[in-house]
Amino acid sequence: MDNKITSIEDLLLVILVILMIGISLVLIFVILQTNNATRRLIAQKTGQEYEEFDFGKWWKKINGTTVSVTDEKSIMLHHDYDGIKELDNHLPPWWVNMFYLTIVFAIVYMLVYHVWDKAPLPAEEYELAMEKARKEVEAFQQQQGNSIDEKSVQLTPGDAGALANGKTIFESNCAACHGASGEGTVGPNLTDEYWLHGGSINDVFKTIKYGVPEKGMISWQSTIKPKDMQDVANYILSLQGSKPANGKAPEGEKHVAETVAAADSAAVQ
Repeated sequence: MDNKITSIEDLLLVILVILMIGISLVLIFVILQTNNATRRLIAQKTGQEYEEFDFGKWWKKINGTTVSVTDEKSIMLHHDYDGIKELDNHLPPWWVNMFYLTIVFAIVYMLVYHVWDKAPLPAEEYELAMEKARKEVEAFQQQQGNSIDEKSVQLTPGDAGALANGKTIFESNCAACHGASGEGTVGPNLTDEYWLHGGSINDVFKTIKYGVPEKGMISWQSTIKPKDMQDVANYILSLQGSKPANGKAPEGEKHVAETVAAADSAAVQ
């Protein structure tokens, strides 16, 4: 994974964190100095002694006792390895305390992630994130699909998935009146160039959506989603020129402006 700064927002966030740390250190310094001044004034009025906060002593306590190079003989051990001598120089307290904290963290991590299963492991967290992303994509696609109408519907002749979906919906809802291959039974033949209500993708979508109640075709807008109606309309147009057996006689007016190649239909047969 690339951990480099990839955007202005990331850079600004880093700068903000650095500024917050700097401001915090300044505030701590000001508070300590104010505390020293307050204690000094109180001591002057009461005549009591006081001890100011000494940064040097504080740092020495945190950093531990360090021995200068000139005084190293005082901590030198009686070990000699080819002229290399060993010093009894202790690790600074802050380093030792951080080491202890890593041990505590490791124990807590093991209990939370591996014993009690209270939090997902990285692989599980990845799967959860992918599942969340998948649902967000589906929701977005659903929203986009619901915005399709008779004006925005599009021809998608190269989309095999859409044609397959349109074929499934056609066979479940339309084949009873138009035949399994679109040859026409009660309803008109959908495989020729003649249309009763227009043969463009917009016309076919509109007919599916609103129906033709006076001729017995119901409206499907409350049953089929707009994206699915677009798929059905594209599948119907893909039947052009397929010439199924027992095709019903042509009805309506000839329309050849927009068709989807019959080869695309064959791809989903």
